[in-house]
Amino acid sequence: MKKVADHIENSNRYSVLKSYAYGDSKKAIYRLFNKFYDLARIVVHPPDIAIIDAWGESSILLWFILRIFQKNAKIFVVFHHYEQRITIRRNLIEIFYNFLIERITSIMLKNSDIILTVSKSSMRELEFFYDIRNGKNKNKNKNLKISGTRGILHKNNNRNRNEIAIVGAGIDIDILDVVVSSKNKINKKKDIDFLCMGRIEKFIHLEKIWMKIKTVRPNSNLVMIGRASPDTIEKLLSIGIDHRGFVSEEEKIDLSSRTKVFIFPSSREGFGIAVAEALFLGIPVIAWRIPVFDDLYSKNEETKIKLIELGNWHLFADECIKAVERYNLNQSNKKYKKASNIFPTWKNVAQNVISVIEYTK
Repeated sequence: MKKVADHIENSNRYSVLKSYAYGDSKKAIYRLFNKFYDLARIVVHPPDIAIIDAWGESSILLWFILRIFQKNAKIFVVFHHYEQRITIRRNLIEIFYNFLIERITSIMLKNSDIILTVSKSSMRELEFFYDIRNGKNKNKNKNLKISGTRGILHKNNNRNRNEIAIVGAGIDIDILDVVVSSKNKINKKKDIDFLCMGRIEKFIHLEKIWMKIKTVRPNSNLVMIGRASPDTIEKLLSIGIDHRGFVSEEEKIDLSSRTKVFIFPSSREGFGIAVAEALFLGIPVIAWRIPVFDDLYSKNEETKIKLIELGNWHLFADECIKAVERYNLNQSNKKYKKASNIFPTWKNVAQNVISVIEYTK
């Protein structure tokens, strides 16, 4: 959302007020103060349009305050994909809290003026999990066609306020292009067999996949980055997975440039930015066959992605081994080559969002 907001601000078409999560603040009192300060600014200087994320208590609070104090403000809610609020339910309090947040989130989505989502599969999840259905807009003159990421805007005939706009997601192509050209000049050897990035709680059978790979190819290495608890990282390190936690954008791209095969055993995604970045860089990808990847890649034979039926970890591991052996056999002396596919940028996404804003005027 920050990248889209930056592009909208740079377009000079709208003034943008950004409200951050302030996760870097060390003390909770500072985070709380900053959040209330932002909320006060919104009440004093009401926005014409507020774009908020569907995930998190801060978004719910912002939505509530806008609906109470600034009823004329249009609210766009960004929906990436469905996730339960608390993955591990350890007691009745967490079960109730999870239920309450999901119910309020459902109300917020249905109450929004427009839902911005990233893919057709995410739009289908809105129907399946929240009973937010799309249909043809009765006012044919107001149908919106969004270029760039094949986005579409759907009118919900069953509700007065709801519309869904598929605006897509993007990757930082300019930065990745620089990495590709620099690595070709340096001719740096790829020393990472497998790279995996993302939130560990969305991955299934990762450890089983890795243990089978290690059984067949004991000298293989796997680097992993992303959010994980200290206990989880320690457990992964104990079985030979080099989990590095959060890393900078520069380090992430450097690791990608040294990678032979990208593995992504995620069970739920709205778009899959990490996969799109790997494919743009020309890295073979092994991933579960989930709806969004079927929509985006299954019909494109040139895309270097192998989709495995969800749960078949034996086949997943076998395909990983085949992919790294193909690289070692055929590609070790080739230059780094990015994919020829057309990938959306954050500027494209921002332009799509601007189109939706123009539509609402």
